[in-house]
Amino acid sequence: MNVRPYNCPKDLEMVLPKSQDDWSKEDIVQLLEYMEKSIPSNERHTFKMTQSMVDWEKVAFKDFSGEKCKLKWLEISYNLRKFCTLKEIIQEAKENVNNPSKSRNHKKHPDLPKRPLTAYLCFFKEIRPQYIQKHPKMSNQELTKVLSEEYKKLPEQLKLKYSGGTADTVQGGP
Repeated sequence: MNVRPYNCPKDLEMVLPKSQDDWSKEDIVQLLEYMEKSIPSNERHTFKMTQSMVDWEKVAFKDFSGEKCKLKWLEISYNLRKFCTLKEIIQEAKENVNNPSKSRNHKKHPDLPKRPLTAYLCFFKEIRPQYIQKHPKMSNQELTKVLSEEYKKLPEQLKLKYSGGTADTVQGGP
C-alpha cells in the first residue's frame, strides 16, 4: 500500500520530487514562519488570492528553493480549510504540525449554516416529549426504538409534514 504524505492528492504527488519527503518537522515550522512573515499585516484577501501573491523566493531557506517551498505548501494546505485568510490557514497548519493528532479533526467555521433536520428527526423532536410523559420509565434506547417504529408506520402524507414538503409538490400539483 502506497502511503502519501499528508494525504496528498495523487496528481500533486506526481509533481512532488522525492526530495520533498526530506522535510523535517522543524523545516516545516520554519517554512510556515517564513510564509507568515511574507504576508502583509493588513492582509484581508481570501486564501487563494493571497497564496497566488506569495513571493516564494523570499520564503526559500536552507537548501529549499522557492519552488520546493511552494510544492511543500501545496502538500500541507491540501487538507486545510480554505474559506478564510492565508494567515489563519498558516496558523492552523502550524497547530497541525505541532499536534498531528488534532489535525484530523478539522474545525468547522462557526458561521457555516447547519443542515436542516431530516423528516425523521423533526418527527422525533416533536413526538418525543409526549412519549416521555406517557412512558416515564422507558429508557432512551427503548424510546428511540418505539418512535422509529411509529415513524415507519406513518403514511407518506404525514411524513411530508415533517419533511417540509406538501402533498401537491410530491404528486405533481401546482
